[in-house]
Amino acid sequence: AGDNPVILAANKADLLPSQMGQNRAENWVRRELEYMDVKSIANIGGAVRLVSCKTGFGVSTMMEKAKSLAEELDCDIYIVGAANAGKSTLVNYLLDENNPDKKAAFVGKRRAGNANKYKGSVTTSPLPGTTLKFIKIELGGGRCVYDTPGLLIPGSLTERLTPEELKVVVPKKQVEPITFRVPSG
Repeated sequence: AGDNPVILAANKADLLPSQMGQNRAENWVRRELEYMDVKSIANIGGAVRLVSCKTGFGVSTMMEKAKSLAEELDCDIYIVGAANAGKSTLVNYLLDENNPDKKAAFVGKRRAGNANKYKGSVTTSPLPGTTLKFIKIELGGGRCVYDTPGLLIPGSLTERLTPEELKVVVPKKQVEPITFRVPSG
């Protein structure tokens, strides 16, 4: 990221176990970044935000931070990340928040193929590689947000699974831990 500010959004917070606190999860992300020697997060304006692009948890405060940095530095906002991390879902959440009529107009279950049924949504899918080019979204005031294609991470599980297998293994509801007792012997 060079000298550019980075806000790392740890998405899918709605799937974390209820016992795991927000600070604990954010600190874990920071430790992992340190372990991987990622230094750009500590630069000017850098931050880790726990969010859920599906429910909107933490999105508004993250976007306020991003917009203030964009104003301060006179730049646009780019949403960059791994394939299937929820970048397009974030964009759709932002579009929905800025267009209350659209929220009321959508009828039916949101799933791959019909998420952009109404004009103004970007296509989302459980399959990696759905976003093929940069998608520009006007924020107003001369600022834009860009939805970018996902980065293919070598060795990522989603690269190796079929669409049917992805439907089975990708969690759709909150993960709750289970403890098993193993008897000795």
